Amino acid sequence: MGKIELTGADNARDLGGIRTMDGAVIKEGYLIRSNRLSRITQRDTKILSQQYHLHKIIDLRTPMEIDQEADLKVPGAVYMNIPFFLESMVGISHEKKTKRHMMHMDDIPKMTELYKMMIQKSFCRKQIAKALNEIIAMENGSVLWHCTEGKDRCGLLSAMVLSLLDVSKEDIMEDYLKTNHFAARRIEKIQKKFHNMGFHREKIERMEGLFLAKEEYLQAAFDVMEEQNHSVSGFLKESLGISEEQKNRLKEKVLA
Repeated sequence: MGKIELTGADNARDLGGIRTMDGAVIKEGYLIRSNRLSRITQRDTKILSQQYHLHKIIDLRTPMEIDQEADLKVPGAVYMNIPFFLESMVGISHEKKTKRHMMHMDDIPKMTELYKMMIQKSFCRKQIAKALNEIIAMENGSVLWHCTEGKDRCGLLSAMVLSLLDVSKEDIMEDYLKTNHFAARRIEKIQKKFHNMGFHREKIERMEGLFLAKEEYLQAAFDVMEEQNHSVSGFLKESLGISEEQKNRLKEKVLA
């Protein structure tokens, strides 16, 4: 379990090594989460292709984000776009125009509301289910999913994958918060930029929510799942339609 040393994607990591509540361990080289792959180098593509045998890439970004920074190709990997948001929701993702606009506005979206929306909106649930089905259906090599920062959409999908594998909520949260460690250098530069632009502390803290992982964000999604279906596992089964058979199929593939 740990960081995959890619020059162009500082938040790429293998979920291998995480232990489930019944003592099984996720095998390395099967499940990868990351930030965008638009800046990876030729060396990075070789690592993903030759070392991790990457077979499937699931891009969770909106078409507008992809138009601005499309993923670079990884030999041998099938690419698919499964956006978690409608284009009408792009004001809460990471498009460059949106970020520039936010520099001059006070209504920066609350991240807890973003996470709740991904659970409550039928379109978002449909897309999450589609992404999970693609992960479960993998046959060979590894599967990688990502958004822009590798934190919110990617973080929520990762939490659901780990939940299907019966990883404890504490360990799921620990994995989620690793973004702040792996992307620390980039986040520090962003914070410094905000400070140099003269923003007051309260606004900087609100803007940091676009880049920092905070426990309260993912917990907000967990709370809605539990309100709707009594548990995260209930949400996965009842609201997303993931069967016990699918869950066991994933376990057989990736657990040791």
